[in-house]
Amino acid sequence: MFVLIFFGGAVAFFLIAMLLASTSSKKNAGAKKGGSGSPAKSGSPAKSGGSSSRGQATQAKRREEMRLPYRYADDMIFVHGDSVWTGIALPTAIDEYLNAVELQAMAEAPARALLNLARGDRNVECHYRKVYRPITAQDWAEQLNAVAWDPTENYKAYNFRKAEYQERIGAQRERNILLVKLGSMKRKSGGDSGVLPGGDDPVEESGVTRSVRDAADAAAAGATGVHDEYLSPELLAQWTQVAREVHESLDGLGGTPLSREELVWLIRKPLHGDLPIPAEPVLGSRAWGPDQFDLVVDFSGENRKTHIVLHQYDEMTGERRTSYTTTLVAASWPTETRFRQSTAWARYAAQHVDFPVEIDMRFTLIPYLKFQDRAKKISGNLIDEMNDMANSGRAPGTQLAAQVTRAQNLVDDVEEHKMPGMEAQIRFTISAPDLAELERRRRVLEMQFKQDLKVTLLRPSRQQWRLLQSQLPGDAPKLPVAPYLRLQEVEQLGAGLPTAGTELGDNPERRSGKQLGWVGNLVGWAGKTPVHYSLHVGPARNDGGGVAIVGASGGGKSSLALQKFYEESESGVRCLVIDPKTDFAQLCYYLAFGSQVNDPEFPLDAEAGLLGTPQSRFQPVNPEFWAETEVVDLLKGQAGVLDPWVVARDVPSGRLLAETMLRGFLGDEDYQRVRLPVIEAMATVVGWYNSAIRQATEQGLSARDAERQVPRPTLWQVVDEVVRAYDEAVASGDREAVKDLKLAQMLLTELRTLPYARLAFAEEPQTLSAMRKRRTVITLRGFQTPASSDPRSWNPAERLAATALMAVVELGSQMLDVGYEKNPVTGEIGLRPKALFVDEAYVVTATESGRDLMRRALKQGRSYLAVIVLITQQAIDLVQIEDSEARSGGANQIHTVFAFKQKSAQEASLVAPLLGRPESDTKVSNSLQELRTGVCLQRDVDKRVGTVAVDLVFQEILAATDTNGTTRPGRQSVDAPLSVWDWTFMQEAAAQERKAEAKAEPAASR
Repeated sequence: MFVLIFFGGAVAFFLIAMLLASTSSKKNAGAKKGGSGSPAKSGSPAKSGGSSSRGQATQAKRREEMRLPYRYADDMIFVHGDSVWTGIALPTAIDEYLNAVELQAMAEAPARALLNLARGDRNVECHYRKVYRPITAQDWAEQLNAVAWDPTENYKAYNFRKAEYQERIGAQRERNILLVKLGSMKRKSGGDSGVLPGGDDPVEESGVTRSVRDAADAAAAGATGVHDEYLSPELLAQWTQVAREVHESLDGLGGTPLSREELVWLIRKPLHGDLPIPAEPVLGSRAWGPDQFDLVVDFSGENRKTHIVLHQYDEMTGERRTSYTTTLVAASWPTETRFRQSTAWARYAAQHVDFPVEIDMRFTLIPYLKFQDRAKKISGNLIDEMNDMANSGRAPGTQLAAQVTRAQNLVDDVEEHKMPGMEAQIRFTISAPDLAELERRRRVLEMQFKQDLKVTLLRPSRQQWRLLQSQLPGDAPKLPVAPYLRLQEVEQLGAGLPTAGTELGDNPERRSGKQLGWVGNLVGWAGKTPVHYSLHVGPARNDGGGVAIVGASGGGKSSLALQKFYEESESGVRCLVIDPKTDFAQLCYYLAFGSQVNDPEFPLDAEAGLLGTPQSRFQPVNPEFWAETEVVDLLKGQAGVLDPWVVARDVPSGRLLAETMLRGFLGDEDYQRVRLPVIEAMATVVGWYNSAIRQATEQGLSARDAERQVPRPTLWQVVDEVVRAYDEAVASGDREAVKDLKLAQMLLTELRTLPYARLAFAEEPQTLSAMRKRRTVITLRGFQTPASSDPRSWNPAERLAATALMAVVELGSQMLDVGYEKNPVTGEIGLRPKALFVDEAYVVTATESGRDLMRRALKQGRSYLAVIVLITQQAIDLVQIEDSEARSGGANQIHTVFAFKQKSAQEASLVAPLLGRPESDTKVSNSLQELRTGVCLQRDVDKRVGTVAVDLVFQEILAATDTNGTTRPGRQSVDAPLSVWDWTFMQEAAAQERKAEAKAEPAASR
């Protein structure tokens, strides 16, 4: 058996397959392509070798009759013989954490949509396919590199290596395709099937089909037996409109029109088994003119009794590759079925079998009156059989009695609900690289379906080729396995949860013809499906600008955050990190200085800010990475860098921030006792500033120049003013004033000398240098996070630390607020993407003022393309931020959540709302407590929730992101290669370790 499939041109596009059956065991392994020949008329015998003209004519006729007549295809319809079809790619919806109501809605959605098609008086033929398409990871890497603002060469290599990694392990995406027959292009040939009522199908008029017109076309016809033809644009336009109406009626499924490219892949898929499908050769072969075609598929195969042997040939080397495939039919189902998530047949086949199982379901939607008639006839026949048995003195068996009951129940349901029905046959196809593995998979599939679903699968003998043909889009061949057709209600399709899957992460969407978002970096796996995520996909899809990474210590949240920090900064995102624990600084140190980080003197030079300078013996092994990195230790830096008027956008905002910081430094109780003199002092120093501004403008300066020239107020001045007022009250003998001012001047004077508070007090505050590198890490070495998440229990040192951290976040959000820049790659002017990472974020969000700050930062950040990543052990404060936005009518600000292991049921219940689930959701709560290290629950931009196993992919990233003081020195004892092309996959490193251990064991035994 030898198969060719051809594609047609832009105007007269057609696709056709020729089947040449071989009667001998000799296999034809050649591949043919279109060529030249002599003229021929449409419908005339193809020119081919033979002993006589009669033999030639017979052969050509046979070839014509056996072809698979794909005559036309575009991104909305395709023509198969006289039939016109349309296709819909259905979205895969993850159902892992849906509740009962949501699951029921998912199960009912297909039925509700399909019922719209069966409202007329004709049967509607449909074809559902569940297939697995390998991810074209190289294309993904190229597209991801193309959307990066300023990618480094290592970033480009990083994505290409990850593409290689995904292809190595055979990453695939589940594709659910629904094909609907629209009708027939020939009068009376469509029978009783189609979506238009009354059989009012657009049809071909006589003379529309044109014959082959020139020598080249005649040559192609002579070589293949395929005759080109022409379908009028008017006719195609009419069918396209019918297809659009069908798509509108199925809008509830959320699908997209099946593209021509995916249609070609869907045709080619059954002919490759488990072999990879190469890129479509048509696209790169030659330009398509009118009446041209190109080779799409060639293969040879062997039709065996129980399976098909498929052969494919490498176009470059000629090497033959073989796959074995077989199809099983669902022969019997349980007497009664209850809808359950775990036993939904389509979902089960996709998620509970350890090898790919493709589903092929041909079904016919039957209008209500016809369905009622069919059901009554079946019931009547069964009752007659029972009566005949009774009249002959035989007792009807329990099986027959049960069948009569079920048939009558079906009749009653149809008459009560007046709903259409369907006749369906469900088939399951498996493929393997050799026959032994194919048989193993068949036995496993049969056993699992029998044990878990109570479904019997049967492998029809001598029908495998027709079953394989039936998987091809379009009209199905006649099959002698009709006894396994099931007459049933339409709801039974949805009960199988055919679109349930494991897809999570970035999911670009189209609005008004424009694509929003892209597919970001690989972060891990949801089951067998890769999960991709980029920080800025949320804002790109008009969603919030926040990301939450929550979880207990040791669960893996830091590794994910560090991985994203590396990826985003290398892509050109300007990243600023608030790093109390120095984990991010350590990543930068290792990637820049390698194993030198283990030197006992390295931390001393790091604290002193000497690394990489002539004063230090530690020089970067990766100078390019270090040149784009800045690590700032605030506690070792200039006093006053956190002065509120230095941090804030303007003087009024600085005054509000000054009050907030003083309240945080002193605590609510002490601040209330000194609030009045503090407010008066602030009013005085702000008054001095305003007076100086007026004088400057009166002298001819512009308002902007005046603001640049006149120094802003400072907290140091506020304290000095309180001290001056106190001294004046003492001198004047004003006892009441002295009483109010004494405590204020004492507390504020002492405050200026404390470790964290000194960052906010200086006679001449210094600003941090402008953030212009890829990475800026602000560390607070020695920072002690509060032991409690409740600020009411914080001691004075913890209050100081928390307030300083809040000021640093305010500073960070202001540093990211920069104007437009010139893109170094495209030369265009635009907003550079930015990201603010806040580690130990719960210290900031624990107070109402900190939550207010975070709300403002999230809202403002979205407007200037800045994403805020909140890394925290506490989720409740983030929930409060989201809840307040919802109550005020605003959109959620956190577009994606990664929730790692929680230590208690109470903590887990507080995380659930961040995932969009109620606190009472025990399934989510239990899962959060049982998660392994490196595994999390993700809520993506589309509000889907599922389990993700984070994959760091590279041994070098594993070393760089290690925050464990015990394992980190060992992993960071080897320099990371300068080029990512030389990095090692973790799988390879693990294999090398196992090999080394295996070699060491015999030596140890000796």
